[in-house]
Amino acid sequence: MVDARIITEGIKRGKVERIKSDIEYTRFREGFRGVERGTVLIGGRVIWGFPHIRRIFTLEKGVARNLDAGPLFAEEKIDGFNVRIAFIDGAVFAFSRGGFLDLFVTEKAREMGLEPFFREFPGRVLCGEMIGNTPHTKPESGFDVKLYIFDIDEGDGDYLPCKERYEALKRFGIQSVPVLGQFDSGDYNGLKKLALSINKGRKEGMVLKCADRRKAVKYVTPWSDIEDIERTSGIMYDMPIGFYYQRVLRSAFFMNDFGLGKDEYAKKLGRAFYDGLIGAIRRASEGRQIDEEFEITFKDQRIWDDIRRHMGKEVMIEEVWKKRENGRTRLRFRKVYKKTSRMLISLALGKGVTD
Repeated sequence: MVDARIITEGIKRGKVERIKSDIEYTRFREGFRGVERGTVLIGGRVIWGFPHIRRIFTLEKGVARNLDAGPLFAEEKIDGFNVRIAFIDGAVFAFSRGGFLDLFVTEKAREMGLEPFFREFPGRVLCGEMIGNTPHTKPESGFDVKLYIFDIDEGDGDYLPCKERYEALKRFGIQSVPVLGQFDSGDYNGLKKLALSINKGRKEGMVLKCADRRKAVKYVTPWSDIEDIERTSGIMYDMPIGFYYQRVLRSAFFMNDFGLGKDEYAKKLGRAFYDGLIGAIRRASEGRQIDEEFEITFKDQRIWDDIRRHMGKEVMIEEVWKKRENGRTRLRFRKVYKKTSRMLISLALGKGVTD
């Protein structure tokens, strides 16, 4: 449990807030007094915030320095929407990484047959990534959404050992993140071959976990770094400081470690920056705003209001179209990136700046 004095102090200092939604809960807006950001207090229990997994830049020394000697498991790193799913008062609820009750994911999770798992393990929390037609990920035509579970919180902030998690998910028919193999922590050649393989396969990366799941690191591929840059270079004024620096640095370490062709990746990196940015400049030169489109389906009409309320603080949300389809609403919307749109349009109109 969390000491009541921490909660009281956190509320006074704006670190903690009480929220009334479908359920009433307390959310840690920031990490405070040793409690992770996104931690949720509800009905006498704690849904612990998911800690950030340490990222390594070089594989061999990163593994040796950050993981215990012995067996480890490699899992595919999924680029999705991070969620935690819990069983509260006999119903499934989903929370975002930041600790908000997410009505969209809650509705989807309730349709995935998770109840048998929670009836047997009511105190556990499923930690996963949702991809597909969500408000945060690239739309898909072949499926609606998929949920990949990468950890199971035992209810106290500790995570189920890897093999136990795989067995539990298989038993209840719940989809796990793809498991790429079991390795000894000293098997650098095996890990190197795996890293090169997932880069060639255009995967985001891998998460390496000690068998007892007490320690873990993540390691991403240059393909993923460059793809991120290409996807976001046209909205760079709406991206956090350091986004591009981190990805250029990570890809350079990977290339150096594995002897990848510098000229080949230099071309890919340059194209990634310029393709997205020039496309955005052309739109701005026509007076058009810079945006991305997303598509979702839902039953509960409150979900769209909830999405606009949470996302509308940073970007402008515009409905493109919506229609009824098999008892659901299918809705297409765009996120308009206000900072980038404003800056590029003004520059395209001839604005001068002082360096």
